[in-house]
Amino acid sequence: MITAIVLAGGRSSRFGSDKLAAELDGASLLSRTIAAVEPIADIVIVAGPGLPDGLHAGDLPATLVQDREPFGGPLVALANVLERGIPDPATSLAMVVGGDMPRLVPAVLTAMLDQLASDPELDAVILEALDAPRRQVLPLALREHAAAGAARLALEAGDRSLTGFVDRLRTLELPADAWQALDPPGHTLADVDTPADIDRLRSGEFERHGR
Repeated sequence: MITAIVLAGGRSSRFGSDKLAAELDGASLLSRTIAAVEPIADIVIVAGPGLPDGLHAGDLPATLVQDREPFGGPLVALANVLERGIPDPATSLAMVVGGDMPRLVPAVLTAMLDQLASDPELDAVILEALDAPRRQVLPLALREHAAAGAARLALEAGDRSLTGFVDRLRTLELPADAWQALDPPGHTLADVDTPADIDRLRSGEFERHGR
């Protein structure tokens, strides 16, 4: 069982409006993200306070899990989903992405999940960042039973950061040369924080220069 968890609970403060409702190539950012993860998952869950304006549950091939603590942060939202129950703790995997990642490449996500499934000693797989000053924690492939425990311990310790949560897991960082063979421009790491970011995606500037 593979669950795709789309984190959609941010305030969009730098964007100036609900960025997940913003249009890209004729669809909302959230719809684009869901379409990217749908091929690799048995179920898609959107974790957030609700769907963006103009979107309704029946419009999306996903289940909404409402945050128990609105705007509590991505780890709180993730823990809420993981606590809902795991069908088969021995085999259940999850792919966690941001709702503002509309250019995810399914082949890269599949490679992450395959790496995780093939090594029972691993709890998580992330991607080596491209010219980034800090660790790239999304997208994130997880072994659900390990992730649920780590999320609970992190929150009990007062740590709400995804980075701190990942540090509690036995994590493999997939080398950039390996995953970029499937996604040469690095689309999978593209996210949207500001209107300028979405303008770059629309214009193709991301493909030329990366982020």
